Amino acid sequence: MRKNTLFSVMLVVATFLSAACTPGTAGTAETSGTTVNQTAQENKNDVVIGFNGDAVTMLANTDVNSFTDFQIRNIYDPLIDRDEQGKLIPALATEWKQTNDLTWEITLRDDVTFHNGEPFNAEAVKYNIDYILDEKNNSFYRSRWTNIQEAKVMDKNKLQIITKQPFPDLGWRLSEDLLIMEPSHIKKVGLKAAAENPVGTGAYKFDKWERHQYLKLVSNENYWKGKPSINQVTFKYIPEFSGRLAAFLSGEVDLIGNVPVESIDAIKKDTKSKIESVSTINIVYVALNTFYDGPLKDKKVRQAINYAVDVDELLNSINGGYGTKMTGPLSKGNQDYTETTGYVYDPNKAIALLAEAGYKPSDLTLQLDVSETSDPIGLSVTQAIASQLDRIGVKVSIQNNEWGNHLAKIRQREMKDMYYLGYTNLFTAQNTLESLFVKDAPYSSFYNAEVEEMINKAISTTDQSARKKLYDEIQHRLVDEAAWIPLWQREATYALAKELKFKPRVDSRLYAFDMSW
Repeated sequence: MRKNTLFSVMLVVATFLSAACTPGTAGTAETSGTTVNQTAQENKNDVVIGFNGDAVTMLANTDVNSFTDFQIRNIYDPLIDRDEQGKLIPALATEWKQTNDLTWEITLRDDVTFHNGEPFNAEAVKYNIDYILDEKNNSFYRSRWTNIQEAKVMDKNKLQIITKQPFPDLGWRLSEDLLIMEPSHIKKVGLKAAAENPVGTGAYKFDKWERHQYLKLVSNENYWKGKPSINQVTFKYIPEFSGRLAAFLSGEVDLIGNVPVESIDAIKKDTKSKIESVSTINIVYVALNTFYDGPLKDKKVRQAINYAVDVDELLNSINGGYGTKMTGPLSKGNQDYTETTGYVYDPNKAIALLAEAGYKPSDLTLQLDVSETSDPIGLSVTQAIASQLDRIGVKVSIQNNEWGNHLAKIRQREMKDMYYLGYTNLFTAQNTLESLFVKDAPYSSFYNAEVEEMINKAISTTDQSARKKLYDEIQHRLVDEAAWIPLWQREATYALAKELKFKPRVDSRLYAFDMSW
């Protein structure tokens, strides 16, 4: 901590998804009645991160949610990781190779133990893959693993992953999704208890979780990469950015992200603070929801809405030009990106298309959902979009949701016409297209049978150039279908204590192991 002060953890008024959606998500971890980090650390070996909101669960391989993922990746390790620029690198797996069209062979490290002392091995990996595939576990990752037939243990340090169809990007899928939980712990205590007291192989061990207040982790001194420099990391939940900024400037927290443009100068003027930023692969868009029985099921209406929204104006006036404008579904940092011709701002064209669809602009009253919790400028962006649509006579009502409720409405197909969302870790076309444009994917907002068939064909195409051509065709088709209003590729801006060493990543992950004073 930067100041020798005491602070009380703020009670965050937020409601996340219930246990009906994911196992063990509604419980509260046992507490001792003390506040987080009650005595300030003079030797600066602890870090407090001001974070937007709580994790849904401490179980891995369950909840597709960046709030959950960024926290639990400090507890659990993947088989395959990525470096700061997105290149695949070994983690718990030392080697992965495709031995035939349907078989991958994974070789594991033999010097790793879980936090409870149990050995890491191929049986543990198989358990976690089976966990995703088992419908009873309600894993939101399952729709992304339907091509996996089974995992076969060959010996304690080697296993095979058998697929139903060729899966040339399996290495990327393993780096995106699979984290390794300790099987015997879950079998002993059950899923509900394991969701509140996790055991992994990661750089940090679970210490304490006060729901909607904080998560506290302590260093794993026997970590296979070496002892972490940071002894304790605390994610302190403060949903409003103004509260996070105040906590940062007062020294109660050492790091905050998602800093909006208008706050950068104030942080730069603070002698104890600094700004770090990076252009990420993370995207921001407005989904035009075809699962809702409204006017946006009509392609011409979706196209009209695109013509009526001036993305350049939004990017420059609200986001200060921080970000890279998108015209299609993939960011420029995606390995399968192709240039697409987006919709130029043309309100007259928008009105003409509405007429072709049988509407006057005044006929339309649309709902646009947003969660300010996840993005501090999200409400301003959606309000500006509503104003732009009002210029042609289309009325828009804004619904500002708590983050967990926002995600639940998407997953449960309860969203209405449009919603604002950011999506992370999108290095491959498959991870974006399969997650956001396939009917059964939890965050999908657009469904077209022909498009889904195109996506499935591309995913299983082993020839790299042929697969890239198919992904190019899909990107152009989605633009023509006006599946979204693509906005921009995020510029991630962080405020941190001047003495804290932290290099932002293009995928926005927060690894405390990579931090030091």
